[in-house]
Order: sequence, then C-alpha cells, then structure tokens
Amino acid sequence: MMNNKDNKNGDIKDEKELDDLFDHLKKNKLKKAIKKAKWQSILRNVLISLGVLVVFFIGGSIANRNLVYKLEAPTQIAVSDFNEISAPNKYIGKIDRYHGVLGGKNSFTTYKIIEGKVVYTGESEYSYGLFQDYNGNLIGSEAPSIIGTSYDTEDLDRQKYNELGQREMIFFYPFVDYPQYKNDLHLLDQIEANKNMEIALSFDQSYSMDKVRDKLPNDVTLSWYWIDDLNDEEKEESKSITITQIDDNGEQKTEEANFSRIRSEKTVYGIKALDASNVRLEEPLQHFIWALKNGREYDTRFKGEFDRVYNNLLGQDGKLTKDDIRVFGVVVTGDAETLKSLRGLPFIKASSIGVITEKF
Repeated sequence: MMNNKDNKNGDIKDEKELDDLFDHLKKNKLKKAIKKAKWQSILRNVLISLGVLVVFFIGGSIANRNLVYKLEAPTQIAVSDFNEISAPNKYIGKIDRYHGVLGGKNSFTTYKIIEGKVVYTGESEYSYGLFQDYNGNLIGSEAPSIIGTSYDTEDLDRQKYNELGQREMIFFYPFVDYPQYKNDLHLLDQIEANKNMEIALSFDQSYSMDKVRDKLPNDVTLSWYWIDDLNDEEKEESKSITITQIDDNGEQKTEEANFSRIRSEKTVYGIKALDASNVRLEEPLQHFIWALKNGREYDTRFKGEFDRVYNNLLGQDGKLTKDDIRVFGVVVTGDAETLKSLRGLPFIKASSIGVITEKF
C-alpha cells in the first residue's frame, strides 16, 4: 500500500503534467493568435498599400492628363496658326494625338485644294512636353538635291519636288532684278485637258489685295496671296548675297555672290482666300491677322517668326490693317486652257507650276 508521501508526490506530478499541458496549449494558442494577428496586420498593410497605389495611380493619371492637355495646347495652336499664315494653298487634315507621361506627340496629314479636289501632300508630326521638343528625337534629315527647298537662283537649274513627286512652287521678289526667271506658263500647251493645277504668280511690283483681284482674269481661281513680310534691311539682304571665305593666308574674305534670293512655297507667308473646306472667305485678312496675333501669345518654336512678320507688317500707327498689306504674288488654280488667259499679262513677272492632278 502506498503511503501518504507517495500519494502526495503522485498528485504533484499529475498537477505538473497538467500545468505543462495547459502551458503548452496556452503557448500554442498564443502563437496562433500572434501569427494570426501578424498575418492580419500584413494583409491590412498590403490592402492599405494597394489602396494608396490605386488612388495615386488614378490621381496621377488625372493630373498627368490635365498637365499634358496644357502642354499640348500651345504647340497645337501654334502649328495650326503657322499653317494659316504660310503654306500656300495647303491645309491641315487628319490629326492623330498621342498622350504620354508629361508630354506627347501629334501627327497630322496635309492636303491642297485644286479646283475643289483634295490632293494629299504628306504627313508631319511634332512632340511636346517637359522632356521633348518640337522635332522629338529627330537629329537631322537627308535627301537628294532634287527633293528639297529652293533658296536662290542657283536652284533654278533643276525643278525640285517633295517626297510624293509633287512640284515645288517658287516666288520671285518684285524689287530684285533677276538674271533669269521661271516662266511655267509656256508649259501649259504640254499639259492635257483633263488636268488641273496650281500655279504661283510673281508680280512686277506690290499691289493691294483689292487691286490684285481686279487685275486677275475672272475665270481663274484665286486661292492664296503672297504678302510682303520683309523690312528694309531684309530686302537689301535679299538683293545682294555675300559669301565669306578664308583665303590661302588664313584671312577672311567677303565677296558678293552672282545669285539672288528667291522664296520657296515652304518659306513664304501669305493669306488664304479659301478655307479648309474650299469655301471662299469673306474676310480672309481677318483670319490671317487673328492667326498671326494668336500665334504670338505662345512661347513655341514659331514665336520668333510670328513676331518678325507681325512687326514688319505694322503700320506707323502701330496697328495692322488692310492698308498695311502689300501683295507680291498669288497662287491660282485652274486647267491648262483657263490658265492660258494669264499669258502676256504685263504685271506677271514669273510663274511656277506646283501640284498637277486629274480633274476627277
């Protein structure tokens, strides 16, 4: 028989085992509780982080979109206004707009209107934004001499074209006595009757817009006015071109060149007589003045030219009015037979055919 001492030791052992069992259960339960709380904390932090990222992404996207719109608008407006004051008989067509992060890119097509027919003339693009410039990643361009822009009478030896094979129109100043002129009116006999074309006419002197309309035959379509955009100093520079060279002794030598400036359709300024839908404008000069003033409001790559043209056109009263506009030439359209009526007109100093297209 066990004595009291053995019973007591057994009770103590049982109690210890029971305590150990409860301690183990408590520890496991505590570990599970801690582990559960830990995972709940991690899950809560993950959900909070995801929520912050979603809010940040949505907010950032909205902020970026609003910023990009603000960055896009000045360049988009300037490109449109610059086309309005230049680009003889050429209009901006379809525009594709691409927004990115803190900037974007727009690409657009251009077209001419030849006797009511739309003629595709190419595509161009521009970039904008905090880290981009107008030309985006363009570092330069190369092309054979037959494709390009005419700048002086040395370029008269060869007709130039654009990448689509369309002829470049050129213009001659009335205040320069050129050794040779371009006279494409004599080519009309070689052009088929089913063709329409545009032709640039350069005058013997400057005229008012009203006078030009009176002097042109009624059966030709007047589409664009080439205006005098030069000041007196720029006119003198156009008359006499100087070339600077280094002689054998290393000294700088300047001499007058034997050629003079001409203007390509890519470098002239003027007033569109028709809108982009081929509707004759009632007040074409007002459209030109509005585009010129509007373009000056934005700090874009065109601002320098907007300012130069505007300041050169201003009258002595500091205002730009119809009386300040002098016309050096025009672009007209028609078929060969109709345009023959321009032959022999004494005020036409030179003529240059541009785009030729089928009538239908």
